[in-house]
Amino acid sequence: MPFLNDLKDDEVTAPIMGRVTWWLVSMILVMPAVTAGQSYVYNTSDGDVWFDCENSWANITTEDGNLVGNGSEFTTTIEEGNHTVSFEEQNQCQFVIPVNGDLPNMRPAPADSFETLNTQVCSQSDYQSGSCDKYLVSGNVSDGDDDIFGVDVSKGQLISLMLNAASSAIEIEVHFQNEISETKLNSEILIALNTSISETNQMLIPATEDGRILFTVSSPHQGTLWMTSLEIFTTGGNDLLTGLGEISGVGNVSYQFGLGEDESILVTSSEDITNGVNLGLKYRYAFTETIFSEWNNISSTGVIAGVDSIIGIELWWDCDCEWVATLNHRTHFDAGWQGDAPGFKPLSAMSDNSSYPLIPMDGTPFDGEITLFMDDYQDVLRIETTGWNESVHLVDVTVEGDVYELQVLILNMDQNTWDVLDQVSATYSMDKIRITLDVGLGTHFVKILHQNGSSALDENAESLDWTIRINTAVLEEGEEPWFPASNAVKEAADVFYWLIGLLLILPFIIFYINVNNNKKFAEEFARKKNRLQWLSDKLDEGEFSPTDLSRALKSVSSLEWEEALEVWGKPETRHYTNGIDMAVWTLDERISDSGSWPILIGLTPQDYEWSVAALKFEANEGTDWTVSSVEPKLLSRANEVFLDTIYTNARVFIRVDLSGNAKSLDVYLSGMVNGEPIAAKPANTIYRNLEESEE
Repeated sequence: MPFLNDLKDDEVTAPIMGRVTWWLVSMILVMPAVTAGQSYVYNTSDGDVWFDCENSWANITTEDGNLVGNGSEFTTTIEEGNHTVSFEEQNQCQFVIPVNGDLPNMRPAPADSFETLNTQVCSQSDYQSGSCDKYLVSGNVSDGDDDIFGVDVSKGQLISLMLNAASSAIEIEVHFQNEISETKLNSEILIALNTSISETNQMLIPATEDGRILFTVSSPHQGTLWMTSLEIFTTGGNDLLTGLGEISGVGNVSYQFGLGEDESILVTSSEDITNGVNLGLKYRYAFTETIFSEWNNISSTGVIAGVDSIIGIELWWDCDCEWVATLNHRTHFDAGWQGDAPGFKPLSAMSDNSSYPLIPMDGTPFDGEITLFMDDYQDVLRIETTGWNESVHLVDVTVEGDVYELQVLILNMDQNTWDVLDQVSATYSMDKIRITLDVGLGTHFVKILHQNGSSALDENAESLDWTIRINTAVLEEGEEPWFPASNAVKEAADVFYWLIGLLLILPFIIFYINVNNNKKFAEEFARKKNRLQWLSDKLDEGEFSPTDLSRALKSVSSLEWEEALEVWGKPETRHYTNGIDMAVWTLDERISDSGSWPILIGLTPQDYEWSVAALKFEANEGTDWTVSSVEPKLLSRANEVFLDTIYTNARVFIRVDLSGNAKSLDVYLSGMVNGEPIAAKPANTIYRNLEESEE
């Protein structure tokens, strides 16, 4: 291969004009130019440049625009300043330019100070985006006069050194130093001749502890020009992947990715691009944020299948290299469900079946798969028939796709016992599987399974895709209910039942309250004796109310007989005969509005029941008495009041208003006792005026 410069007979490398006497590390400063296809501006030091192009050309100019060198092969000397380098095709050229001054020629002792390069540390994302700045280091080395440069490193970093170009044979050795010792590393670059345009010479050096790495550049020849680019990357980190596809990295890197139990990752390639070989990777499942499985290995191609209860997966590329991998995220969901269909039907009618994909029976196609490499050899789908009781429905199932090894069943379920009342199965025929069955009202199931059952499971097997369509027709409508059951009807019925219940119990509540109030009133009424005098006093005071007496008549009847007599005071006459006790009181005539004579009569049969009982009022002289009113309301006629039946131990108090001019009153009680007519009459006559009674 021809060199760029013309060598003399006694020369084995391109001549140089001398070495610079200062040291400077510069970043590449790239600026577009318009004088060539590709142009860049470099901040250079004093020194020699070397350009070598194949089927192309390059040139270099000063910042004043003066041409320093031009052609496909040339070597020249430049001074410190900005220089523009232009290429016809950059990838067809290699070159060396001086970007720093003289480098030290002796390696320091571990404890000695040494000026290292102030390099930037790049992340994995910088590497993936190509935004990591490469630092150029160049020199002019001769036999016995080495160049030394170094960089500070931290544990877990990966140092990349690329030999861009060398004009003759060159060797780069690597040493690691901490504060007390030095170790020569196995990494090195050894070139017997000058570099060629197409070759790559790179070292990737992992830092296993904090310290510094020293590079020693030597050559067996005189005046060898060389240039390298240096990068430092962080490794050993754990990043989060939001999606898969082509993933690249440098060094030891792990990534976390959210993966479900019914999902998988297809690894189509994984390559160590530094060494040009396939690269296996490791993975482990994440069950929580802190609980993981053991690490598993997979080659550069294969499938990572999800397992039960995982929330994600961690992927680990473990190499001191640049690598690239292509991964595809796959979901294995059935019938539009966010997961794989269960393999077995629910245990009972009360079991939760919400995890079973529901297939509408309207002919809509739904896709799924039998994923044999993920322990999935059968899928159970749910169908629902609606209608009236005792209705019969035809279920028509068609399954297409990779169905050559599949079998389809329809299960007609008893909705109460959950027994399988009937089932039918079918296999591949005429490029599909078609099957029908008559089922009743409710929930039923369609099962799609591999004909070999669990024996078909294989981690290397392909998944079998299927597409299902279900149609239905009503064969018998069944019996129409009296009214369609609905929540609204049930709620209305509940309200109706409560209202009816309240209406039925309301009279009993009112009765109880009334009896209780009367009893309380009677007890209060009974606390004072001679209530007839109390009524007269209320009349004197103008505070009497007819309702007071009416309520008193009802209330006092709840008291014991003797206690009730004491309440009213001493009767005008009292008579006990034939097992009945009768007392009569005269009331203040002011109680009556019509001028009638009000009297109060109390009765209690103590031995026998009186039926067809009646009271009769007669006068010894004067006109006959006439009953004008009775409280409580009883049937009356002329001078009689009909009591009907008076039960044993009943206590009856009656107010009777009598109209007439007679001065005296005799009271007769008549009725039937044990089927015999009987009458009772008090011995004493009652006089309307006390003076007449005394006469």
